[in-house]
Amino acid sequence: MVLALLEVVGIASIIPFMDLLSRPDAINKSRWLSMVYDIYPFESSRNFLIFSGCFIIGVIALSNILGIITTYFHLKISWNIAHRLSTKLLAIYANKPYSYYLDQNTSELRAYLIAEVAALTSGVLIPMIEFISRSIICTIIFALLIYLSPQITLTMVAFLGGAYFLIYISRQKFLTGLGQDRVKANADRFSFLEEMLTGIKTVKIYGVQHFFYERFAQVSRKFNDIQPKVQMVYATPKYLLEILAFGGILSVTMYLYISSGDITRALPKLSLYAIAGYRLLPSLQRAFSAAAKVKHNLPSLDKLYHDLVSHHELKHSMKPTLTKLPFNRRISIENLSFRYENSPVNILDNLNVDIDKGSRIAFVGSTGSGKTTLIDLVTGLLTPTSGHIKVDDVVILPDNVAEWQLNIGYVPQEVFLYDDTIKANIAIGHSAAEVDEQLLESVLKMADIYNFITRELPDGVDTKIGERGVRLSGGERQRLGLARALYTNPSLLVLDEATSALDSITEKGIMESLHLLPDDLTIIIIAHRLSTVKNADNIYLLENGKITDHGLYHELTQSNKIFKKMDELN
Repeated sequence: MVLALLEVVGIASIIPFMDLLSRPDAINKSRWLSMVYDIYPFESSRNFLIFSGCFIIGVIALSNILGIITTYFHLKISWNIAHRLSTKLLAIYANKPYSYYLDQNTSELRAYLIAEVAALTSGVLIPMIEFISRSIICTIIFALLIYLSPQITLTMVAFLGGAYFLIYISRQKFLTGLGQDRVKANADRFSFLEEMLTGIKTVKIYGVQHFFYERFAQVSRKFNDIQPKVQMVYATPKYLLEILAFGGILSVTMYLYISSGDITRALPKLSLYAIAGYRLLPSLQRAFSAAAKVKHNLPSLDKLYHDLVSHHELKHSMKPTLTKLPFNRRISIENLSFRYENSPVNILDNLNVDIDKGSRIAFVGSTGSGKTTLIDLVTGLLTPTSGHIKVDDVVILPDNVAEWQLNIGYVPQEVFLYDDTIKANIAIGHSAAEVDEQLLESVLKMADIYNFITRELPDGVDTKIGERGVRLSGGERQRLGLARALYTNPSLLVLDEATSALDSITEKGIMESLHLLPDDLTIIIIAHRLSTVKNADNIYLLENGKITDHGLYHELTQSNKIFKKMDELN
């Protein structure tokens, strides 16, 4: 509002200045000029004229400086909102259940978190602020002009405002359609790029770089073809309406000349309209561009609306303070069944298993038998369709699953490693100052990788391992995964196909590392290869979501034909 008032003061002061410039005796004929002239001891009308000019320059300079400051704070507020939106979205996505990710393309989530939040900020939030501020400036300037000359001003408002309005209305659907296409193309860009970079080893081996290049190039071309079309919609009114505006100024000049009969008498008002037009046109153009940007980028808001608006409160904080759920006796799987949403078929059907504390249990079976799904249920990643899992007679529910997961160390087939040091990857989620160096050394020894790290790596545990641990062998990555699992001091260790991608010698070494683990540590092993489960206390054979047999290794090789065949194939 202050900025708008300064704009008006600067414009309004043009009339007395130009009047004074054309008629020096105007001081005596104008009450305002006479009052200012009398208050301050000006020696002559010439000094008063110089003072008036300097005053106008000062007001205009002050309004522009204030405009710079205001713009900075508008941008700062907008991008602070962008930061909060991104972090809120990330918190929401991080707290989604694991089942949510089974139906999501994670590259699209990345596009929403980064690109679409940026589009929402630069294309909706900032333009809305710009539109409001420019509309206030235009309204106050028009109010001044209406006060001085209602007929001319109302004609100008109808002419310029109507032209902008018609252009905006005619391009609404076009802008919305381009916005929807942009959101889709942008998500595809992220998706196709992610696929190529994630699978770069396979892509290089098969020599299919060109195929993935073309996939990305097509959507990139589509995305970037949209941009000039949108920018032209923003910019076109400026060039069209400059013609109309200057034509209007000339028309006003002729009108004032005809109505006054003396161009010098019309000069003050003419100067006012010229300066007002000079200040109004950019404001009108920026207000139009802001409205057009909002319309074009609303599809970004539509994409994020559900997550941003419908999730007012997170169920869990990002760094919750939790206490481990006690696990002293057994895990009981009772009448457990599971099927995925919208699927009529049970993946697991009425399972009943007791796992005593400190035991070594294995689940084996062919691909698709339900082994990994069972582990996802035991670890709390999925929720049973029916039946339940109990720990020491406490049923695991969504309300206490986080407390139960504090007991679990998990080693998957593909160990997740990120681009940082060995120490950071093992003590994942902890800052360098929080790392327990003695515990770190202990788990590295239990995972049988301590000597390799301290003797063969130049920086020991501070060695950078590259993205996804590309500088390490498969066996080394699995041992780091085991060390990470043990660093949490778990009560339950889950090995989910943890050695299936390794050679038999490396696999044997990792399995021998398990003998170094505490006796009271419960271990659940999921395996295709039976060599990893020979020493299990109990082996459960899964087929089509049901437990068809269980027992010791040597018992099953003698009593179960399927298990015996699996053993022979190893």
